[in-house]
Amino acid sequence: MQATTVSASRGDGWAVVRLITPGGLNKLGSSTLESLRDVLGGLLADPGVRCVAILGEGGSFAVGADLREILRLDPRSAREFSLLGYSVFRIMEQSGTVVVAAIDGFCLGGGLDLALAADWRLGTDRSTFGHPGSDLGLITGFGGTQRLPRLIGGRAALAWALESRRVKADEALRSGLLQEVCAPEEFGTRLEERIQHFLSLPAGRIEGANAAMNGFFTTL
Repeated sequence: MQATTVSASRGDGWAVVRLITPGGLNKLGSSTLESLRDVLGGLLADPGVRCVAILGEGGSFAVGADLREILRLDPRSAREFSLLGYSVFRIMEQSGTVVVAAIDGFCLGGGLDLALAADWRLGTDRSTFGHPGSDLGLITGFGGTQRLPRLIGGRAALAWALESRRVKADEALRSGLLQEVCAPEEFGTRLEERIQHFLSLPAGRIEGANAAMNGFFTTL
C-alpha cells in the first residue's frame, strides 16, 4: 500500500491541504507527519493565508498511524514518533490562522487527534470518530488524551477510550466534538462557505481569539 501523501492548493487568503492515499485509507506515518509539518508550517507562517482547511480523500480523513510502522518502533523511536505528531498539532494550535478540519469518512486514532487540534470541525453525516487503538493495547500519543476531554468532558472521553467507541456524526455534534454536520453532497459547498466566513472576519479577531483560548489551556 502506498504511503499517504500531502498536497496543498491556495487561493486568495486561504489554502486547502489534502491527505491522499491511492486505493487506501489515509494514515499518519512518520513520512506523512513530516510532510504535514513542512506544508502546514509554511502555510501557517504566511501572513497572506488566513484560513487553512485540512481534508482527506478516498473515504477517510485519517485513521491514525500505520500499525506496521508502530510495530517496528523501540522505546526511543516511539517517543520520537509521538513528539513528531505532537509538534505538527502544536503548530496548528499556536498559529493565528484559523484551521478547519473537513471530515468525510473515518476519523480515527491519530486522525482524530489531528482534527482535535483544528479550530473548527466540519463533518459529513456518514463520518465516524473514535480512538479504537485501545482494542490493541495502544493509546494515542499525539495529545488527543488531553484535547478530547476538553471538548466533550472527562467522563465521556474516558468512556470512548475504555469502550473503543466509534461515534457517528450526530453524536459527535451533540457532544461538542463537531461544530457542523452536513450531507456528503453538500460537503464542498459548506466547506467553501465556512472558509469565506472566516476570511470575512477582521484579522485581529481570529488571532486574538486563538491566543486567548489557547492560552487558557495548560501546555501539553
